Amino acid sequence: MSQPRPPSLLRSAAVVSFMTLLSRLTGFAQTFFLSHILGAGPAADAYYVAVRLPNLLRRFTAEGTMTAAFLPTLAEVEAAEGEAAMRASAARFLGTLLTILLAGVALVLLLMGPLASLLMGGRPEAQIRLTALLGRIMFPYLALVSLTAGFTALLNLRHRFALAAAVSIFWNLGFIGFGWAALRVIERQGPAPYETVAVVCAGAVLAGGVLQLLVLLPTVRKEGFSLSPGLHLRDPYVRSALRRMGPGMLAAGIYPINVVISAALASHLAVGAQTVLFNSGMMTEMVMGLFAMGLATAGLPLLARQAEAQDWPGMNQTLNQTLSASALLVLPASLGLMVLARPVCALLFRTGAYTVAASDWTALTMVYGCVGLVFVAGQRLGNQALYALKDYRGPAALAAGTLVLNVALSLALLRPLGTSGLALANGLASLAGLAGVLLRLRPRLPGLNLRPLLKDIAKALAATLCIGLLAWAGSRLIGLDSPHAFRRWALGLRLFPLIALCALAYAALATAFGHPQGRELVSKVRRKLRKN
Repeated sequence: MSQPRPPSLLRSAAVVSFMTLLSRLTGFAQTFFLSHILGAGPAADAYYVAVRLPNLLRRFTAEGTMTAAFLPTLAEVEAAEGEAAMRASAARFLGTLLTILLAGVALVLLLMGPLASLLMGGRPEAQIRLTALLGRIMFPYLALVSLTAGFTALLNLRHRFALAAAVSIFWNLGFIGFGWAALRVIERQGPAPYETVAVVCAGAVLAGGVLQLLVLLPTVRKEGFSLSPGLHLRDPYVRSALRRMGPGMLAAGIYPINVVISAALASHLAVGAQTVLFNSGMMTEMVMGLFAMGLATAGLPLLARQAEAQDWPGMNQTLNQTLSASALLVLPASLGLMVLARPVCALLFRTGAYTVAASDWTALTMVYGCVGLVFVAGQRLGNQALYALKDYRGPAALAAGTLVLNVALSLALLRPLGTSGLALANGLASLAGLAGVLLRLRPRLPGLNLRPLLKDIAKALAATLCIGLLAWAGSRLIGLDSPHAFRRWALGLRLFPLIALCALAYAALATAFGHPQGRELVSKVRRKLRKN
């Protein structure tokens, strides 16, 4: 089967980002639904702590970790032995990973009680038992999402980015559909207690995982890929990919490890702290998924091929493009969320069982969480370049140091700032992690020159500050500083035009300031509009 010609990096990133945007929109619907039925009480805290466990481990076994180890290995197989050998190794690797995961899932299910006690140590015994029950229901999702991530990595290798980036849409729809239908049946006998609602939501997590995997299978088969269950440890390429995943697991999972530590510390705060921390983190992860991870997903296959060919000038250019484009997009999104935190959270979370106080608490936590987003994004993108260079131990060592720093900062900021301090600690620790990644790259990537990148970031920052002022002035002018005074539709009619105006102003300013990726994106949009 002939390989399609690789599209440009920005075009591929745009496809991923657009599909991720659709995913986030359905994610907002899922969040709204969940907030409406579950609120921010003890049952909600139990659910959000339990769902963190499979979400934490999927970062180790799926997403960036798997892709970073999997794709460079497949590039080696294809270069050395051809496409047929690459497909066979891919099937054996995924079968081996699935077998290991199923054994791990069985083990964690047995240990779920002690894990729940560890994460909910400051809460009543009944809440700890509910957390353990929800964890046992949801944890098998880890195997489903890891297999899904493996298939999406294969589609990315064939530059089929759209469907791979869209799988979360089906998870969100599956969650809402299952949850709504189950509650309709249960509530025929009367209103369901929140504990029952939490159990329904746990089942909805599994339903969404099954649906997104089933959606992928036809395209995966059409591309000629398959799954070979069992332990194929005699395959040298399978062993190589697993070895690369080992040290990379800590590096790729450092951010969610920090989040889980924050959740454990939050159990010593007021009821609702875990829910607020989860929802504010979900909003900051939206920025990461929409912008930075789209660039990382599109850039890794290209970086891996350039590293394999020792195309150092090309790899330098790709790395600078991804970091520059990330700053171009993450900086304004972060500042925009900070300035518009209250109306955004009121629009998304203020519904049903989710009170005004919980909405404002979420907004304040989100403001602090946005401070370090550009550092988190930069660290993830820098790690992708190290993985492409087959340096896996360096990111792992840096991640361990970042983890220790995050714990220290979290403990220092917990008492004075509460959930806001926990959110801030993650970003500040990532600043140190980013510095370490760049220092690690310098001797390993010949000709690395970050001066053009710093100039581009300065231009993006200048444009960001301008639209931050515009968002602040506009929100006061149209009354968004008191968002709870409006009904949801009226709030949306004020908020969305302001966001659109700020986006247009930012594009114009970035272009006027001479940001190269800004000019390229604006030029592509203009060409598209002319064609239409």
